[in-house]
Amino acid sequence: MRMQQNIQNEAAVAKRSHTGSSRRDSARFDGFTLIELLVVIAIIAILAAMLMPVLHSAQERAKTVQCLNNKKQMAMGWVMYSGDNNDWIMPNADESASTSNAWVVGTLKWAANTTDNTNIYFLQNSILGNYYTTKAVGLYKCPDDILKCNEGGALMDRVRSVSMNCYLEGGIHIAEKTKAGIPEDESWFTEQHSGGYPSGQFYSYDKLTQIGRHGPGPSDMIVFTDENADTIDDGCFLQYVGTTAGKWENLAGSYHVKCDAISFGDGHADLHKWASPSICWQPHGGSEVGAISIGTAGIIDLNWLYAHTTAPHP
Repeated sequence: MRMQQNIQNEAAVAKRSHTGSSRRDSARFDGFTLIELLVVIAIIAILAAMLMPVLHSAQERAKTVQCLNNKKQMAMGWVMYSGDNNDWIMPNADESASTSNAWVVGTLKWAANTTDNTNIYFLQNSILGNYYTTKAVGLYKCPDDILKCNEGGALMDRVRSVSMNCYLEGGIHIAEKTKAGIPEDESWFTEQHSGGYPSGQFYSYDKLTQIGRHGPGPSDMIVFTDENADTIDDGCFLQYVGTTAGKWENLAGSYHVKCDAISFGDGHADLHKWASPSICWQPHGGSEVGAISIGTAGIIDLNWLYAHTTAPHP
């Protein structure tokens, strides 16, 4: 009897010992040690550092695709206008001409309280705007153009970053050229601003079927391009190099990693990568910039622009 009691006592002690050991083991693995926690944090940080460039690149690709789609839609509206108006191109005007009958109206400036900066009415009721719904004002703006303007003390987005090739006049300067004795198919802009590089006069185009007779054909003719936020004003993109040789006047946009989203006369849109740092001027906002030096490499970009916008006029 006593032996049986001893066996039972020993079994109880063993059971308590085993239970206590299990509890200690369980307590020992209830949480991470400090070293383990630091290792996990380090791994998460490394993975985040690896993923951030990938996510940024994906976001930029999405914005580039959106910008290209905007340009394509604008080009299609531009082509449709010619079909509806006996082959005439949408009129294109600079600040010196009447802009009430142009593809778009309004002049952007960095001066505070410039109402044109935020006036979507001009976009909705312009010639091009008539080919879209009133909600399509986002077509005129590159998603990577993020500089704000000061309107009534509040920082606001400007409504447009797109300009139109200045050699596509659409007949807007015919009366002025007739009065001045300038050939109808000669550029009004280069006639007024001769003396830059390259010198001489260039063709302008009033009708869609004139494109390709002299200069680039429809698939190579630039219609719409983003313009740098520090030079954009009216809806006209001037490719001449002003009165001081070797200086840019209007800068093409380079919002997509030194690339510009451009639409062409056959209705397609594509990216073009610039060769020179001078044309890839990083916009600052706050004030318009003066003429920017082209530099040696910039001649490549200048010649490409001329080859895709016009041709020398005899």
